[in-house]
Amino acid sequence: MVSFSSDIRNRQVVIVSLSSMMRSLGMGASWPFMAIFLSLYIHLAVYIVGIIFTLLSLMSMVFSILGGYLADLKGRKFTLMLGSISGIFIYLSIALTFLFHIYTLTIILFIFSSFSGSLVYPSASALIADVTNPESREGGYSIYRILSNVGWAVGPLMGSFIYSTGIIYIFYALVVASILQTIIILFVKKQNVLKTGKGTRNPFLVYDKYLFIFSIATFFIILLSSQFSVSLPLYSEIAIKINVADLGYIYAINGLVVVIGQYPLIQLFARFGDLITFIAGALFYALGYFIIAFSTNLYGLMFDMVIITMGENLTTPTINTVISKMSPPGKTGRYMGFNSMVNSIGRAFGPSMGTYIMYTFHYNGLATWSLIAIFGVFSAIVIVIFAISYNKSGNTYIARGTKT
Repeated sequence: MVSFSSDIRNRQVVIVSLSSMMRSLGMGASWPFMAIFLSLYIHLAVYIVGIIFTLLSLMSMVFSILGGYLADLKGRKFTLMLGSISGIFIYLSIALTFLFHIYTLTIILFIFSSFSGSLVYPSASALIADVTNPESREGGYSIYRILSNVGWAVGPLMGSFIYSTGIIYIFYALVVASILQTIIILFVKKQNVLKTGKGTRNPFLVYDKYLFIFSIATFFIILLSSQFSVSLPLYSEIAIKINVADLGYIYAINGLVVVIGQYPLIQLFARFGDLITFIAGALFYALGYFIIAFSTNLYGLMFDMVIITMGENLTTPTINTVISKMSPPGKTGRYMGFNSMVNSIGRAFGPSMGTYIMYTFHYNGLATWSLIAIFGVFSAIVIVIFAISYNKSGNTYIARGTKT
């Protein structure tokens, strides 16, 4: 059984979760509209929008390696602060370049905005692993997700209002959110700085075949979930023809279902172990994206988002838990960073693949979303392979909270 009470009293878990909530408030207000922003306001073709999101994620891949390394070498707080403060300047610069119609620089800065999140994510994930024991770690990550998604529940609704008044204010909202995030991070304790010495000759890289196999599974999940950012909003606006301002309601459902459903879902699946939980989440993801093919209005898309978010609730905290269990002492940040790097490759190819599929099949719903949904099935298959190979090595993930 997953216990939340001890983690709620864990001050460091709450602080890093609140800082993430501030970040997700800004991202939630902006992210549903970014593909629309590039398409309608900067007048880029749909496939160019996909390429830009690919470049964004490729940069995130590089920065994730750096973020994981810095989290271990310089400490979690240093890396969190660096990522958060950089976000303030990057998002403010994006707003100013758009205001003065320097669109080429706007696009370049948008691509490099991945620097901020790529430093914050592995540091926050590693910090939670530091301050929780294996038995309560799933609870720690679930609290992190619940508080983060309070921002995702409120942010998109706020974004819909901001979009109606002027899209440039969305970037100002990101700046304010980054400032609030930075203030909260000030209360994080400094800890876990890696002492250099033997075994750190290749400090940026990790060599673990089981981490590699597991990361392939998460790669397919991210290929699928990255349609959330580009393909879903573009398909909703172009094929289903919903009002762009209404996109906020769809994404608010995502945050709301996390806040409401994260705890009961984790409790329900606690008895089955991490890998079964991940497989169930992958199949929920696949189902959620597949039924988009049959949606014809805003309410249908909101229902689809409920199913998609159930997949997210089961996979996202489980990814962090599995990686934290398999990582050796002193390398948690780098293990998180490696997985984040692989996931960034998924985010890089996901938008391009999704937009290419939509373009090729002329926005035919059944063809488009059937092909996209199959990524979730591939992820479940790879997890089965991971479980078999890992168990043969003498380790097991039969029960939650069991140190492997």
